[in-house]
Amino acid sequence: MQIAFAQITFIIDHMEKKSPPISIFRGKIVGGAIYVHKSALHLLSIEHTQAINKATNLNWENYAWNVLKLNKQDKNKLSFLDYQDFDEYEFPCLNNSYQIDLKNCMFSGRKHSSSNPPVLHRKELLINRNHPSFRKFSNLTKTLEELGAFKNIVKLGTKLRWKDELDRLNIVVTDHVATRAGQKNNVS
Repeated sequence: MQIAFAQITFIIDHMEKKSPPISIFRGKIVGGAIYVHKSALHLLSIEHTQAINKATNLNWENYAWNVLKLNKQDKNKLSFLDYQDFDEYEFPCLNNSYQIDLKNCMFSGRKHSSSNPPVLHRKELLINRNHPSFRKFSNLTKTLEELGAFKNIVKLGTKLRWKDELDRLNIVVTDHVATRAGQKNNVS
């Protein structure tokens, strides 16, 4: 709680001094992209917020989305990603994605495979540390790291490959808790 207050004070101090906008929140960085859950958009810089507002104006059909993908190299390109329910599913599958090109005012969509869609890991990186599920998501990631599930993560971005890896490692995930099959869960 004190850290959040200190961060807010720091931001206000910079705003009063008319310093360039800052963003303490990083999101999940993968290659040249930054992923952010919709609940954490308010933590982004003013520049990112302006780009999101422009992109939203191009979403005339009001397509649903819950994760934002920002292009680190080209600020005019971003994507709205529609994953399964973020809180319910341990590793939500990507249903649809909408690519936005702000420079050319282009908005295009893609429906992803229902049999082997991309999956989302490490959800805690996409949200604010104050999010009610942050600890639950973070604990799941920590346990999976300890069990070795992320050793080949570059190859595990789709539902079937991820499921195969968890099966190979004899890992069972239920209600955001990972255990080795046959082991008792000591969570109280």
